[in-house]
Amino acid sequence: MPGAARAIAIASAVATLGFMAWVADWSMQPTILAFMIGLLAWCVSPYALIAFVARTPRASASSAIALLATALAVAGFAAVVYVDAFFIHLDAQGGLVFLFVPVVQWMGTAVGIVATHLLDRRAATT
Repeated sequence: MPGAARAIAIASAVATLGFMAWVADWSMQPTILAFMIGLLAWCVSPYALIAFVARTPRASASSAIALLATALAVAGFAAVVYVDAFFIHLDAQGGLVFLFVPVVQWMGTAVGIVATHLLDRRAATT
């Protein structure tokens, strides 16, 4: 299951990069372009952490399920918000989701990874 979590994280990162490239205006000044590259990195950073944590085998099935649930929740939240912002509720400030969604994703990722770690520790002591 850690492989599934890693695959979800990588697929979500690629999808996020593709979506951002699709909605962005790339005919900008170099300083704006540098900001966009930083924003791309910021948006995929929660997925990178999940993929990094998913590299190691889990001590129990429950910790693997927790990591998979974390990957699904983080990716699902972003997908729902991005679709809502760019296809359902169109607004001039829709691009701001790229700044604030990763904050919520980082919080969810932190909670999920801590839960995974605690479940691993519990399995190791029993």
